[in-house]
Amino acid sequence: MNIDELNKEKKKVKLRKNLFVLSIIILPLINFIVFYVIQNTSAFLMAFQKKKIDILTNEPTTFWSFDNYVMIWEEFTQSNRSSELYIALTNTFKFFALGIIMLPISFMTSYFMYKKILFYKFFQIVFFIPSILSSVVWATIFKIVVEPSGPIAKLIQLLNHSEFPIILLGSYKYSLGTVMAYSVWMGIAGNFILFGGALSRIPVEVIEAGQLDGINWFTEMVKVIIPLIFPTLSTLILLQLTGLFMSSGSILLLTGGSYNTTTIAYHIFANVYKVPITSNKYNYAASVGLIFTVFTLPLVFVSRWLLNKVEDVQY
Repeated sequence: MNIDELNKEKKKVKLRKNLFVLSIIILPLINFIVFYVIQNTSAFLMAFQKKKIDILTNEPTTFWSFDNYVMIWEEFTQSNRSSELYIALTNTFKFFALGIIMLPISFMTSYFMYKKILFYKFFQIVFFIPSILSSVVWATIFKIVVEPSGPIAKLIQLLNHSEFPIILLGSYKYSLGTVMAYSVWMGIAGNFILFGGALSRIPVEVIEAGQLDGINWFTEMVKVIIPLIFPTLSTLILLQLTGLFMSSGSILLLTGGSYNTTTIAYHIFANVYKVPITSNKYNYAASVGLIFTVFTLPLVFVSRWLLNKVEDVQY
């Protein structure tokens, strides 16, 4: 084979490699452009637009406006604080605080499962089960369990010495707390798997060395376990922050936003899904989403920076 033929063969091999690489990245690239760049750009533009019906043609026309933000401000400044947006924001921070509280609870649960406490197999099953089936299935089971004739409602009725059945998912008094209880169970289950995976990767020799030095369980957890699984812990913290305005799944499945259980994420969903596309609710929802995205991004970046600093100090 002469030099020209060898060069041609090399070019063919290089071309095949390039085509192979292109075939791998082309679909993700198209997906990124269509469902991220175009969709988010469209939503950004919609946040500064408004629709009205043209009197002559009876067709909706779009024009640039800040009316959506005026409407949002008016909802926030209502004197009785009864607007759906205000309630949604309040509930969102309640769910966020609950998620932050769940992190140490999830970690402690995973740690004691890792240490194989009494009945740990039973608790592993309890916390692992929600990850096996669809959330729709569990929401249906949960609704059956908490209905007025269900065991939980009956127990609360007994403890309250009430003559009337307790309605947990159909009353303003109990609905939000019931949805949050469901979120706790599902949230701990997800965190339990991630923490469990991180704990299982800790070398046994490290734990045994600490035990030979005579450290107690608390010192082991703080000085040994947490530094070793800190990347997983920081990831969960960031996921909690990025999901600050994304809690809507449990609300959709259990109450549909009724009885003051709505959150920002569900409020946006309801204004997009439950109204005609020609209405101004699409633009209003885009404006709400943009405001809280602008609020969340700096929080996430600052948190990421702080977590990196903590990790650098540890190592």
